[in-house]
Amino acid sequence: MKQQRYHIIAIFALFAGALFTSLCFLPSSSCAIGLKEQSVITDDTIKLGDIFYDLPRDEERVLGHAPKPGEEIILNAQTLLRIATALNLPWRPRDLMTRVVLRREATIIGYDKIEEAIHSALNSSALYGDYELSIPAQYHKIILPANMPASVDVTRVDFDAQRKSFDVTLAAPSANDPVRQIQIKGQIFPVIKVPVLTANIENGRIIRAHDIEMISIRERSFSKNMIADPDKLVGMTARRVIVASRPIKDSDVVAPRIIERGQLITLSLKNNAMRMSTQAKALDSGARGEIIRVVNTSSNQPLQAVILNEGQAQVVTY
Repeated sequence: MKQQRYHIIAIFALFAGALFTSLCFLPSSSCAIGLKEQSVITDDTIKLGDIFYDLPRDEERVLGHAPKPGEEIILNAQTLLRIATALNLPWRPRDLMTRVVLRREATIIGYDKIEEAIHSALNSSALYGDYELSIPAQYHKIILPANMPASVDVTRVDFDAQRKSFDVTLAAPSANDPVRQIQIKGQIFPVIKVPVLTANIENGRIIRAHDIEMISIRERSFSKNMIADPDKLVGMTARRVIVASRPIKDSDVVAPRIIERGQLITLSLKNNAMRMSTQAKALDSGARGEIIRVVNTSSNQPLQAVILNEGQAQVVTY
């Protein structure tokens, strides 16, 4: 029974192949017509010439409505065969995978231009400061017919400062020629600029001014332990690996140690009565501005000193 079923399938496959071959392959003299596998439509209708080239006639014959601007339709082998047969064209599909993709040409107004128009309208309505807009995804582009300019006007604008929201109406390509009118409601997010690193920095490396760039983040994402002033980063050392392009926390950096324990340093003493300096030995390691223990190498007297620079400290007086 199983072998018989396979035999029937094989016979059917041979019969189908023979039938399709008889439909597909015509004498070479009648196969001059070619297929436009990818075709761009510029108006509202699909014409015979959008599908085939080297037609002997009827190139402008209308077959149906074109897809909407920016969209496409696919004509498979069966549909193409029906068209050719109905119009008595000397063409047949070469196989079942033969197809034509018809795409309607369009003018695309992208997200950047839409956002720019809304920003400008909000600024004109007395919304100041730095902020980001949250625009629903379905409005990230506007599609117009191909003969239209890629422009857009805001014809109505309203914003709620308390709720940080906006409601606008857009007309494309212009207020005077509103081929498409769209109402967009979205959110307004105030932003602030914070310093970040341009590349990852490893533990112990000193941060320089050229390692820093400023980026904008939403105000609500900023926390008190984040560093907002880039000057507070310059000269600091990464306590751990700091990842590029991410806000930096106070705990991510530490002042670099410029005096090491056991190092001989220049110790100065300054008061209203005198100024003097001597040599001392550091009993602690420390960074600029930190207080460490030292011992005067001449008198062997222990003292406390504040680190001034590399190899220099000053006696703390009370």
